[in-house]
Amino acid sequence: MNRSGKLHALLATARVANVPSVVSNVVLGMVLGILHSGGAATDIPLPRVAMLLVAAVLLYVSGNFLNDWADRKWDVAHRPERALPRGLFSGRTYLTIATATGLMGVTLATLAGFHSGIAAAVIVGSIVIYTWFHKRSPWAVIPMGLCRALLPVMGSLLFFPYVDGIWPVSLALLCYIMGLSLSARYESMAAPPKRIAVLARALLLATAVCVTLGLRDFYPDRWSVLAGALPYLLWTSYCLRYRRHSVPSLVSGLLAGIPLVDWMALLPIALSVTGVQSLDPLGIVCLATPPLAFLAALLLQKLAPAT
Repeated sequence: MNRSGKLHALLATARVANVPSVVSNVVLGMVLGILHSGGAATDIPLPRVAMLLVAAVLLYVSGNFLNDWADRKWDVAHRPERALPRGLFSGRTYLTIATATGLMGVTLATLAGFHSGIAAAVIVGSIVIYTWFHKRSPWAVIPMGLCRALLPVMGSLLFFPYVDGIWPVSLALLCYIMGLSLSARYESMAAPPKRIAVLARALLLATAVCVTLGLRDFYPDRWSVLAGALPYLLWTSYCLRYRRHSVPSLVSGLLAGIPLVDWMALLPIALSVTGVQSLDPLGIVCLATPPLAFLAALLLQKLAPAT
């Protein structure tokens, strides 16, 4: 693909490499919603599931285009390689895409389920707050993390009308995004304070703690918990150890690892609902979705940057 062309610029703005992780986050929420509601895989309304997954992707794309539109003047001085400073598109075009995809995302989520539509509207609110706030304070990592943390909530609400059972994974994603962002900030500083590195590492560790302790009632035994946490711990450690010397490489690696946060929850659930003699459809979804999303993210990063 021509990396100087408009198509590549659009894919880069949309952060297409991160789309698989968005799907994985929503699937995680759906699975937990199904389990909390006592439903089965045969009860899943596939058209509504498809609508909600598309809605989540549209909301994510909307946030990225809105962010680049809001940063267009700053990017002229600091990120001239981006599409708007290069004059490939007008600011009005980006704002139109952001508005249209955001409205479409909320509409589809509402058509899938009223409660999911409410969550989608809250995600849009978090996107707007983050976009306004992120150049003004490092605390903008909180609304940015909320945009991710609310994706499994939106998925869960499609099947279960309460959020008390989804908070561990939402809190885990919030911690992960905050830890990822602070790690990138720390590594990019000329003389970074140690406390930022300590806080970032603590948040990445808290991610695993939130999932493993918060969902322990769903796990059959401690070995399944270890099996779920191991890929996350290994990949995160690898990124912090071997990718830290290049901030884009570090951030891209940690972004690709978002589905491994989901797998910490879904792998033990897969082991609990899938028997040896028969393959439960819900168990297959739990088993396959995060690793496929992880691999897809790494492959798509060769097409367009994740950040």
